Parts: sequence; structure tokens; C-alpha cells
Amino acid sequence: MTAYVIFNYLEIFDEQKVLEYRKRAHPTVEEFGGLVVIRPGALQVMEGQSTEYLIATQWDSMEAALRWYNSPQYQSAHKLREDAARVQVIIAEGTVPDA
Repeated sequence: MTAYVIFNYLEIFDEQKVLEYRKRAHPTVEEFGGLVVIRPGALQVMEGQSTEYLIATQWDSMEAALRWYNSPQYQSAHKLREDAARVQVIIAEGTVPDA
């Protein structure tokens, strides 16, 4: 089943570090067979906590998403973001319903 990794940027402390993180992290998504499906853009929070922006990636399976997330390649990039932003990361299985 398709899986999605959703990065909910709740608060950014250092935009430069976040941009450097994204430059290093995004190529690892492709390297591991994922696809970035939502990049930062217009966002309006209708309910709940304020969010600076979202990024979402799509994977063939939960296992593929976890393999990428736990990989040394991604974790190396992840270290850049640790003190630069408060981010909620969610990995969820799901499918697009038939129209």
C-alpha cells in the first residue's frame, strides 16, 4: 500500500539551515524511490496549530518510506534540521480513493 511521509513545519528557527537541509534531503528521496508530492507553497490552516509549511513524499510502501527515513543518507541531512525547526513527521499508509 502507498505510504506518505508528511513533514509539518510548526516553527522555523533558522531558515538557512532548513534550506540547506532540503537541498541535501530531497535528492535522497529520489535515490530511494520516493517522490516529493507537496513542496512549500500557499497554505491556510483551517483548524489546529499554526504551520509554517508542509512537505509530503510518496512511497510504494511503509517499508520503503521507513527504509529511506532510517537510511544514513537521509539521517545525515536530518541532523542539519534538528536545531533549525520544530517539525512533526508522520508516516501514513493510504490510497487515493477512486473518483
